[in-house]
Amino acid sequence: MPIAVLRRIGGYLSWLPPLLLAGCATAIITPATEEQIGGQMDLELQQQIGLYQDASLSAYVDAVGKRLVAAMEPGPYTFRFHIVDQGEPNAFATPGGYIYISRGLLAQLNSEAELAGILAHEISHVTRRHHAKQVGKQVGAGLLTLPGAVVGIVSEDLGNMINAPIEVAGQVVLASYSRGQESEADAYGMRLAAAAGYDPSELADALLGIERTVEVLTGEQYQATFFDTHPTTPTRVADIDRQAASLSWQAQLPLTDRAGLYQRLSGLWWGTQNPQQGIFQAQTFLSSDLDITITFPENWKTINTPMFVGAGQPDGGAYVALGTGERVEDPSRLADALAHKMYEEAGIAPTEQSDFRVGEWPAALVRYDDDSGAEQVSLYYLFVTAPRETFTLMAMGLESYRKELRQTAGSLRELSPEEEKTIGGLRLRTAERHSGESLEAFNRRVGNRWPGDLTAAINGIGTDVTGRRHLLKIARYEQY
Repeated sequence: MPIAVLRRIGGYLSWLPPLLLAGCATAIITPATEEQIGGQMDLELQQQIGLYQDASLSAYVDAVGKRLVAAMEPGPYTFRFHIVDQGEPNAFATPGGYIYISRGLLAQLNSEAELAGILAHEISHVTRRHHAKQVGKQVGAGLLTLPGAVVGIVSEDLGNMINAPIEVAGQVVLASYSRGQESEADAYGMRLAAAAGYDPSELADALLGIERTVEVLTGEQYQATFFDTHPTTPTRVADIDRQAASLSWQAQLPLTDRAGLYQRLSGLWWGTQNPQQGIFQAQTFLSSDLDITITFPENWKTINTPMFVGAGQPDGGAYVALGTGERVEDPSRLADALAHKMYEEAGIAPTEQSDFRVGEWPAALVRYDDDSGAEQVSLYYLFVTAPRETFTLMAMGLESYRKELRQTAGSLRELSPEEEKTIGGLRLRTAERHSGESLEAFNRRVGNRWPGDLTAAINGIGTDVTGRRHLLKIARYEQY
């Protein structure tokens, strides 16, 4: 997560011609421009949310997507299919043919036809050029609205971080579709799914399953879902069923059956945190891959992105972020280079530059103070060389938060073996339910962490019947 490549969320809007922003979208934007915008958004998606790291599952999603594309008429778009590392059930497309489905939504699916229906729906948003007709709103000002001459003339990496405010970091601003656009994507998506040999009515099953799961998973962490960017109506499923019944299609063998799909999903990390990216335990971040832990101030809003981990003071008075870079044996070399760059580009010299140690690790600090406002604002760069890499901790804040920032920097250290054992999470696995076995008895027998109503929603079954013998998806806690 090298800080230097942080980019502003919503920055893809800079690719848009001025007249497009003024509203003359369909008259100006071309497929080539859409490809340019989509490529920029894809970069920001990978930096702000990240792609899920599972080569086999990614290849399967891509294969289903390519089967749909093969059933289409030739067009100007090159479609790419990715799994986004998002625990919420979600799917979306960006201009130019970039299609994303979240690991949270994949866990929800119970047939390849449901997956095909979702992907075909997103493909249709692209081919019907809905992005050219409605552009997502731009993110507003950055987190830090602090006074002083330092803000705005600091080095590019900190400037980009400030422009990726903590309240929206890890998110990407996407267009919400109108009801008319959703209906059009449903209709064209079902035709595409049918042309590829999939049952078009299973789009309705997928939507009902998502809605059912979201209703069970109440709470803040599940507010961002497929339905946030895809407005729905009470009649949508009925419309899908009616249109699907009117389509003529010939079934083709799927790439895998239900059991095969479950096997591909087995091992999927489930929930809002993915231990592959490190986890938060309250205010403490722990990463087995980086072999570090750091604790952020109490009640500050924390964030974990592929580019950095950090926290922001709720009122916007301070911000701190930790990123990694190539290991440099002597961190003072980085401090000297930064001080030279700041002086050459901004004409300012550091208030403090010193070498010291963070625990057993050599470190170098560069600090700049700005006294031009009502309260002093300080900017900190801390370079720390650990055994595996060199960390850069950047912080900026009012003088009243200096203690919290120093405590955060001082908390950076190597993981202990005991702490490493606490890093884990829920993973999707499968187990066979016995004939006549209730969900409650099944959950107890196999150690399923999902309650009965969630197990039923995730597997698309009822809760009030004992049922027949069959395979179900379950969740088990596993150490990373």
